[in-house]
Amino acid sequence: MKILIVDDEPLILKGLVKIIEEVAPAGSDICSAFNALEALEAMKRFMPDVTVTDINMPEKNGFELIRDARLEGLCDRFIILTGYDEFDYVRQALRSGVVDYLLKPLDKKEIAALLSRVKEELPAASDTEYSRHAERILAYLQSNYMKDLSLDHLAERMSLHPNYISSLFKKETGDTFVNYLNSLRIREAQKLLKTQPHLTVCAISQQVGFDTKHYFAKVFKKYAGTTPGAYREIQEDDERIPSINGRD
Repeated sequence: MKILIVDDEPLILKGLVKIIEEVAPAGSDICSAFNALEALEAMKRFMPDVTVTDINMPEKNGFELIRDARLEGLCDRFIILTGYDEFDYVRQALRSGVVDYLLKPLDKKEIAALLSRVKEELPAASDTEYSRHAERILAYLQSNYMKDLSLDHLAERMSLHPNYISSLFKKETGDTFVNYLNSLRIREAQKLLKTQPHLTVCAISQQVGFDTKHYFAKVFKKYAGTTPGAYREIQEDDERIPSINGRD
C-alpha cells in the first residue's frame, strides 16, 4: 500500500512518518510532502492509495488538496489529521468523503487500525489480472471517450476501485487518467479537424466529449500546441501545397 503524508510543520511531519512507518501494514511504501502543492506533484509520481493530510497549510489547505487530487485522478482516499476539533471542519470533512478525521497527537492504535482497514479495501491483483483490467479499461475508453467519463464512473462500470484504476493507468500508460483521456480526445479531434471540414469547431468539441468550445480550445492548445482553428488551417495549407507544386 502506498501512503502519502502531508503536513507543513517539518518536525510534525517527521514524527508522523516515523509513527506510520511503525504501524502501517507490512510492505507499505511511504512518501511525504510539506504542503499541498508539493503533495500534488508527489502524487503524479507516487500515485498513493491513501493520503494522510493536515488541514491548515499555506497556499492550499487540506480540503483544496483533496478536491484538486480527485479532479486530476491522483488519489481518492484521504485521512484528515488535524489539531482542530471544530464542528465546521468535521462537517466539511464528511462532505469531502474522507476515510476518517483524526486529531493530533496521532494515536498509534487508531491509525494502525484505520490503515489496515484501507489495506483490506484495496484489491490485490496478479500481473495477469492487472493486464486484463488494463485491456478492458483502455478498450472501453477508446469506444466511449466522447461520453461524460470520470474515475468514479469507470470504477463502477469495471467493478474496480478508483485508486486501483489510477495506479493501473500510471503503470500501463505512464500518465494519469485525466491526461490519458484528454490526450485521446484531442487525437480524435485532430482527425476530425483534418478530415471533416464541414464540421464546426464547436460540433467537433461536442463529438469528442467536451462540454464547451472554450474548454475544448484550452485543452486542445495544451496538448497540440495550437488552437483548433489554427490546426485546421495548417492541415488545409499542407494539402494545398502538392497541387501548387504540380503546376510548376
